[in-house]
Amino acid sequence: MKKILLTTDFSKASDNAIQYALSLFGDTPCEFTLMHAYDTFPAGGSPEIAYALIDEMFKAAKKEIAVYLEAIKELDTRKIHTFKTELVSGSPASAIQILNQSHNYDFVIVGATGKGNDIYFGSTATDVVRNVAVNSLIVPVKAEVQPIKNVVLAVDYQPVSSFDEFASLKALIAEKNATLTLLTVLKEGQSSTELDGLMKFEYHDYFKEVSIIDYQTHADSVEEGIVNYLIAHEADMLVMITRHHSFFDVLFNRSVTRRFAFNPVIPLLSIYEDVHAAVPDNELVTF
Repeated sequence: MKKILLTTDFSKASDNAIQYALSLFGDTPCEFTLMHAYDTFPAGGSPEIAYALIDEMFKAAKKEIAVYLEAIKELDTRKIHTFKTELVSGSPASAIQILNQSHNYDFVIVGATGKGNDIYFGSTATDVVRNVAVNSLIVPVKAEVQPIKNVVLAVDYQPVSSFDEFASLKALIAEKNATLTLLTVLKEGQSSTELDGLMKFEYHDYFKEVSIIDYQTHADSVEEGIVNYLIAHEADMLVMITRHHSFFDVLFNRSVTRRFAFNPVIPLLSIYEDVHAAVPDNELVTF
């Protein structure tokens, strides 16, 4: 049974993400945990007032999440899932991290509004992609529930820690009888034959049970190439590997996955991979 964490702030974005998840995993028995994070440090006032406000927020959240849970259960038309709730104090990302350390979820579902223009400060979605060691599904507020036909996996054919990281993705594609498009963005002047190496063979071998399309496109950046593909082709889900390198990757905003998580145009599945890489010499702090 898959273990899936549904995050909610009782907004339209989280409502849509939860409905999307219940539809996506409707035929797969799952243990769904509905989680709400609430603030623990109300601003202003004396400690006594702050504690009273925290208690009131907890009681209100407990009541609201109970009602919300009953509504979600109605979406389980086949009655094959189990449901429970978690109320956690703190930010959504920290709450997700705490729960994931104990429960090791297969997926975390997060709704995204796509609002704002400052990716440095980010959103709950970017916080999860950036900081939590878990596969996360970021669902845009405007995403519609529809059959999954074409799943696009952005690949650079760099070595991966283990292909087992793709196990849940492969199972999902097989269950939906979807096509997997392996999308590679090439630099100007780069030939597609340069990709014909061992890693490409290993990708094809691992996903041999599903229908695969290889697609290469040229662009000035990976982000531009992916966007151009999504504009020109029908795709139901974008999958990207999130490689966690160092603090500097966050500071200089080099993660393409985080940029897509900030303002996704279609559901984005971020597959977590922990990479222990050396910090480049030009980024060493010497003070």
